[in-house]
Amino acid sequence: MEEFIRQFILDEVSDLTYEDLWNFVRSNSVVRGSFEGQRHMIMKISSGQFVIYRLSIGVENTKYQPAVVIAKNYLLKKINSRAYELKLPQIRNIFD
Repeated sequence: MEEFIRQFILDEVSDLTYEDLWNFVRSNSVVRGSFEGQRHMIMKISSGQFVIYRLSIGVENTKYQPAVVIAKNYLLKKINSRAYELKLPQIRNIFD
């Protein structure tokens, strides 16, 4: 599970996507919805729970695919950890 989350963070958090990803995860007014990244899909199943899975384009006979259920604050911490590694200028505070 941890490896899956690490790969998601590496693939999806960048200077171009940080703001949109942060706003989607952080928003309390969006209770359900999805965010399509470059290689992963994030489904918001409640205001505090998310399902993350890889996008599998063209694979029609897939019986199952790995997915992770993750809590909001944990996901925000992981996103910010990557943002600090990349030294992004617009890093947000989780508790604002």
